[in-house]
Amino acid sequence: MNVCFGPKPCGHKGYLLRGILLGLALLVFTASQVFAAEKLIIPGPNGVKFTFCKVSLKGGPGPLASQTFTIGDPTGDFRTPPTRVAIGGAFAAKDERFYYLGECEVTEGQYLAIMGEGGNRPKVPSLDHPAVNLSYFEVLNFIDRLNRWLYAEAMDKLPKSGGVPAFVRLPTEVEWEFAARGGNEVGETGFDAQTPYGDDDLNIYEWYSGPESSHNKIQKVGKLKPNPLGLHDMLGNVQEMTSASYQVEYYQGRSGGFVARGGHYLTNEEEMISAKRGEEPFYLSSKEGMRPNIKPTLGFRLALSAPILTDRKAIADLGQAWKKHRSGAGATLPAAISVSSVDKQEAVPANEALKRLKRIQEELAKAGLEQNLRREIAATEASLNSMVDVRRKADQDSARAFAKLAVERGKFLQNNLESLVVVQATGSSDNLKRRAKQLNYNIKGGLNNYAIILQELAKLPKDLVLDGFQEGEKRLDK
Repeated sequence: MNVCFGPKPCGHKGYLLRGILLGLALLVFTASQVFAAEKLIIPGPNGVKFTFCKVSLKGGPGPLASQTFTIGDPTGDFRTPPTRVAIGGAFAAKDERFYYLGECEVTEGQYLAIMGEGGNRPKVPSLDHPAVNLSYFEVLNFIDRLNRWLYAEAMDKLPKSGGVPAFVRLPTEVEWEFAARGGNEVGETGFDAQTPYGDDDLNIYEWYSGPESSHNKIQKVGKLKPNPLGLHDMLGNVQEMTSASYQVEYYQGRSGGFVARGGHYLTNEEEMISAKRGEEPFYLSSKEGMRPNIKPTLGFRLALSAPILTDRKAIADLGQAWKKHRSGAGATLPAAISVSSVDKQEAVPANEALKRLKRIQEELAKAGLEQNLRREIAATEASLNSMVDVRRKADQDSARAFAKLAVERGKFLQNNLESLVVVQATGSSDNLKRRAKQLNYNIKGGLNNYAIILQELAKLPKDLVLDGFQEGEKRLDK
């Protein structure tokens, strides 16, 4: 919920589910039902206001409560891999957690109200247009100044968590996509669709390239209809900065520049999807050398958040909830799953696949679903592939471990057999007999263990076993 410069209402049109169509989730909206999005308006200097919309989450109000969902696009490429993630809210009500996201992209007028009229800002069509041509660092400076002003002049207007006032920041990538998909204001099928707008024309809601929409020009914020959460221009007009470092797999792998989400007024209509993401470098090369990255198509939207470890009570509550979170319900969350047993790791993508298959079964009797079914089947395939990947990784780890044991046990047997040959050839004294008996015992036990190890290796893929032996032999050679 960013600031809308004009007196735009944060209300949004509700949707009456007319039909659940797989993949594209063609939800049909009717004017007969209107739901008012909950909004929070906080003041800024020089008369500007910042409007935020509430994004509610499932899972209850507990300190570790969160909601899981699949981020990404099953029909996309490596830039949008379907990934199970969890999202939490900074604020708690009686029965829920939630966070706030800016209703609109931050405008030039709002930016100047905080930063002042000085400097060499490029000319803009009007103060109601998104603030662009700003580097990531300039945006952080703007956020810092806004927070300082709020703490000095409008502390009582900020929501609190544990008695600690909120602060403004850029949204995380997960917060952004959850809201772009419509959050909990749309059903599961609508949430999984490429946009949350059903079969309505996209140009009713978003600015994209072409004469039927933006005419390839930046537009004023808040002019089109909002998404189901009351958020304007989430997918179009300008691309939006997030606080996330770019990682190919969202939350693992090497980190690069910062993540920018959504499309902009030069993006083609078919690319305007909730999962669209890109990497923006912090610096770009120019004739003068490297300079901070600024673009006329790149802006930002604000989020409201709060600290987590606010006081002793908050820390005690978190500690009490932690054990259950990690061993019970929390084991369904991505971070906990990564260190859980293989059966738990497999259960999460398996359940996702089963849900999607159930939707396919429900829709088989309906007409005209070929294209939608293809998309849903692609999503199902992605879930099943996740299961395969988990099993493959488990098999790989097992092969390495058993191959390492086999190599070590083989070396042990070799040493004992060679020693037995030497002892038997040396003589027949009592000491040598005792030594030979011990060696025979070692060899017998070693062979039994070796047989068990080989039985386990026989259950695993041949290529992984061979790789495991090669790694084990390399370790012995060092």
